[in-house]
Amino acid sequence: MKKLLFVASIAGLTFACNSGSKPSTTDTTAVAPAPASVAADSTAGSQAALKDGLMTLKDGKMMMVKSGAWVAMDSAMTCTNGRKVALDGTVSKGGKQRKLDEGMMIDKDGQIMDKNGKPMDTSGWD
Repeated sequence: MKKLLFVASIAGLTFACNSGSKPSTTDTTAVAPAPASVAADSTAGSQAALKDGLMTLKDGKMMMVKSGAWVAMDSAMTCTNGRKVALDGTVSKGGKQRKLDEGMMIDKDGQIMDKNGKPMDTSGWD
């Protein structure tokens, strides 16, 4: 009798877990469209929304976000923290200078980020 009860329990659990319904093939996850970006190969994954004033080095020239789209910079920019960004990707402040690598970014506040959008340590600049 115990064996019959045990087999019936296992069978019941098996049928309960495999209810016979087919899994839904529709994706209920909302996915926002990727922003059209000049630097799509290296920075699109890290940018959920492009903020105006974000700058990046692409193909040896500086690009800047204006009204949500990447445009070429036409003059050097000064960030709110005093860092100056030249058209060739050179960032300078207080006699210190650094050239951005391809894909690196800097925001309008002067925060330098790597190709993945991760803030970099710039403690030696302040």
